Amino acid sequence: MAKRKSFGFGQSTRIEDEQARLEDLEALIAPRQTVVQNLPIARIRPNPYQPRRRFEDLEDLAASITAQGFISRLRVRPDSSQDGYFQLVYGERRLRAAAIAGLENVPCEISDHSDEEMIEIGLAENIQRRDLDPLEEADAFRTLTEEMGYSIRGLAEKIGKDKSYIENRLALLKAPEDVREMVARRPDTLRAAREISHLENPEERQILINGVLSREITTEGIRERLRHSPGKLPEGEYRVVISIIRKWQTTAGQDQVIDGELLGYVRQLQNDLTRLEEQLSRVNGEI
Repeated sequence: MAKRKSFGFGQSTRIEDEQARLEDLEALIAPRQTVVQNLPIARIRPNPYQPRRRFEDLEDLAASITAQGFISRLRVRPDSSQDGYFQLVYGERRLRAAAIAGLENVPCEISDHSDEEMIEIGLAENIQRRDLDPLEEADAFRTLTEEMGYSIRGLAEKIGKDKSYIENRLALLKAPEDVREMVARRPDTLRAAREISHLENPEERQILINGVLSREITTEGIRERLRHSPGKLPEGEYRVVISIIRKWQTTAGQDQVIDGELLGYVRQLQNDLTRLEEQLSRVNGEI
């Protein structure tokens, strides 16, 4: 694999820094011949490898475009699936804002780019802006490691992060769906998500997820609860035991169908099973 420049991380999200971020991004792309042309927005399609799912602050950028004009070019490549159409290489936020501002055409640089370059540029553009949530990063990292041949260590060096940063996000892809939804709603809950994923019971996970989303429980609080529940029974076994207990309790209450000595045994068993039920409930978090 050819050596590539490192993806830069930028912290500013001010509208006036759009041009500076564009220049940083262009520095990552190998020079190539381009054709400059105004293109209809309706004929420009998003980068098919765009990892970003949500775009914010578009109204502010649209207002800036209305006041100052569209001051930089987008980069596009011809869409091989339909003549006369193009795929965006970078600049989707500006393209969307231009449409909101009522522009019909935008200045573009037309050039050829491989799918590999489209993936890398899409990731670099969003990482520079810090616009990806953990799930979006995870999807992008999976593409780069599984399809583009990056090692986890090599990718970590590429984006200037620790190896664990990549591994934690890739692990998120294996988390239960309810845990991934929690992270989508609150991207700052990655550590909590890792702890909650250890629970196999969806009902137990949901209790903790609700606590995290309402900010009533912290990651350390989750760990504390898990530490005090080391002996959880698998859900199926727990329900079988509880069902047996219920049946014995019902039988023990029917004194008229149980005579003499047997009734004494049943009542003793009822007391033992009641204590067992209390212990099971404590272990499995019901009380």
